[in-house]
Amino acid sequence: MITKIIIFLAIFAVGEIIMNLTFFKYLKNYFNLSENDIEKDNKTHKAFLLFPISIFKGLLERFILYVCLVLGLTQILIVFGAIKIGTRIDKNFEIKNDYFLIGNFSSILTSVFYFKLFIWILKKLRLTVIAVAKP
Repeated sequence: MITKIIIFLAIFAVGEIIMNLTFFKYLKNYFNLSENDIEKDNKTHKAFLLFPISIFKGLLERFILYVCLVLGLTQILIVFGAIKIGTRIDKNFEIKNDYFLIGNFSSILTSVFYFKLFIWILKKLRLTVIAVAKP
């Protein structure tokens, strides 16, 4: 069990470092968005657990998606979509909407990739795959 948890967390940590230093940085540059542009709706402008709040929210959403996929709770994708629709639609700022749409799809795909990699590694190491998880 400890081995599975270590593998699970290692996949997430390495994946997040790679994604935040490459793809998500490129995405911000592509849309010419700075951290201040993304956070201007955030009234506090404070870091949370040493991360800018937008990065923390991205880490949290991908972690929750990843955990739920591993546990077989695929309904989280529906919940995730509903939450995003309710919190991100801003008709006055089309570029920001495109940025968040691409970012949301990227988060979902990244979480699914983490899940598939986790299942693949468990199979390669001949560890039992969680019963409810469907690869």
